[in-house]
Amino acid sequence: MVTCGYFRTLVLCLLSAILAAPVYAGGYEWGGLGTRASSMGGAFIGLADDWTANYWNPAGIAQAKDDEVGAEVLYTHPEIRGSNSFANLPPSATTQAIYKYTHDMFFDYTSYATGGLVSEPQQFNKTTTTYDFVNPNGIGCNIPYPAFTLGVAIYSPLGYYSDWDDSLSYGMGTISASNYQKLMIVESQLTLAKELLPGFYAGAGVALLYDHLERESDKTVANTHVVDYTYDFDMDNEGWGAEGLFGLLYQLSDYVSIGGVYRTGATVTIKGKAKSSLSLLGVSESTHAEQKFRHPPTWGFGLALKPVPDVLTFTLDWQRTEWSFYRTNVIFDDSGVLLQDSSFDEDWKDSNRYRVGCEYMLTPVWSLRTGFMYDESPLPAKSVSLAHIADVDRKIVTLGGGTQLGDSWKFDALLAYAWGERNARGAEFEQKIWAGSLGATYLF
Repeated sequence: MVTCGYFRTLVLCLLSAILAAPVYAGGYEWGGLGTRASSMGGAFIGLADDWTANYWNPAGIAQAKDDEVGAEVLYTHPEIRGSNSFANLPPSATTQAIYKYTHDMFFDYTSYATGGLVSEPQQFNKTTTTYDFVNPNGIGCNIPYPAFTLGVAIYSPLGYYSDWDDSLSYGMGTISASNYQKLMIVESQLTLAKELLPGFYAGAGVALLYDHLERESDKTVANTHVVDYTYDFDMDNEGWGAEGLFGLLYQLSDYVSIGGVYRTGATVTIKGKAKSSLSLLGVSESTHAEQKFRHPPTWGFGLALKPVPDVLTFTLDWQRTEWSFYRTNVIFDDSGVLLQDSSFDEDWKDSNRYRVGCEYMLTPVWSLRTGFMYDESPLPAKSVSLAHIADVDRKIVTLGGGTQLGDSWKFDALLAYAWGERNARGAEFEQKIWAGSLGATYLF
């Protein structure tokens, strides 16, 4: 069993992972938890035979024979392109209706102030953003007891990051604008699993959710000698919630196993401060903000085939996220001119994820893995943008491997490439993402 000293060290590591949790550019969902599982195309529900089963299928941790602690570090390099950059249009009911879905618009208050006699450029130029992230993706452990197996894990299954800025010079002066958004979601999960019948495992757990959403938007019009002004918006909200998870795993034989998993989803109330100002109108507002962030229910089924046990394994998963559950609900304590309450359905659709993977043991201690993922985008065309989420139906190819050193250490590595494109609102959006990860597991 893990000693108290080891367990305290693990808890400290888990708390550290919360403070440095990753976000993923280009979409909410990524390949999943664990270098090994991700290198098999994220098809792991029917196999679920290491510490990452806490995420993939909680029933799988009951297969653990030894105490184990694992961790993963993830690197991502996304390039996000939209053929239309941010818009810059006069405020109207039409532009407001578009903006509430896309957030990729600044308002031309010069045209508003001059009754249309003088206007700003209607479009910015910057159409591509690139980023580099290196973050812990998750850490956890399995501790087998005589009556059950305990699993603990902290990971970041969802997230988003966008950071855009541009400047324009035109006959009337200069315009500088920036838009920043970061969504960080961390799950801290406790799981219990048990072998109910020979080869038949069941697991259940609860995950504590931490959500942190930041948004900043700024614009400065200067040197026009007609209408100079500044606009800014800032909101920083965070909150806690919980969801339940359940899993089953059945080893039909040495050659075949099947599994299923369900997560309940949750609605998390995130709270904080919001402020906005527009110098042209002499308006400056600051108030408490509250937003309900809806985590959708998810479920999936997996199959693992071992035509040559302990040598060759094929996996196949189908997963579904009920994104139709998602909607926007933002309330300000003191709603004003710039900070106005909003509540509406985002019209997202339920999305499917199809994944296949393979693991081949070159030797008893060296493995080679590969896989493919196809993840549907839940976003309708009206919501796709550089500012919000330039989301696409994403295809992902993975390649990885691993080795075991002695009886205690396992190391895994992954290289992945994701791509996709779509047409939305007359613009072409494209994602290209390189990713790599390193994972380590220690068996006690």
